[in-house]
Amino acid sequence: MGTDSSLTMDAAFRYANALFHLGKETKSVEQYEKDLDRLLELVDNVENLSDFIKSPLYSGDIQINVMRSIGERLGLSEDVASTVLLMASKRRLFALKEMIAHFKGLCRQHRNEIIVEVSSTSELTDALQKKIKNTISANIDRKVVIKSNCDPGLLGGLVVKIGSKMIDTSIRAKMIKLRNNLKEVG
Repeated sequence: MGTDSSLTMDAAFRYANALFHLGKETKSVEQYEKDLDRLLELVDNVENLSDFIKSPLYSGDIQINVMRSIGERLGLSEDVASTVLLMASKRRLFALKEMIAHFKGLCRQHRNEIIVEVSSTSELTDALQKKIKNTISANIDRKVVIKSNCDPGLLGGLVVKIGSKMIDTSIRAKMIKLRNNLKEVG
């Protein structure tokens, strides 16, 4: 399993890196990112398409024809479509979603952005999002992009993930800590 994951990540990184550098040369990074977002949305939302791109049961020709048709219907730029078709012809289409994720990571790095995941019991207000952005931006020299998530199980408070760091101020976490402290006493 580890080898399969490593092959997927390696293939995904190489294609993403090549497309990103091509985009920088042609000043098309933003367009490529929009194209890949549309493609990812389709892969995520069309039933069986995700299975299709991962399955070794379909011939390379079938995958190429399907991806060519998708590229034409989405109006993908020539370079993005060519990259996807190259992946299909080299039997690397299974790494498409990871390639898109790597490409988006390279774009964020290029724009000096960081994704901050915020979980709360309800939708964050614009004022709270702005406050979180300003607080985090004051401590790091990067643009902050908030990705919010509703989790009613938190009971209250927030869980904020910045890269590999997590700040958990949820009531659920406090209750778990209190329960563990009571177990130690008793």
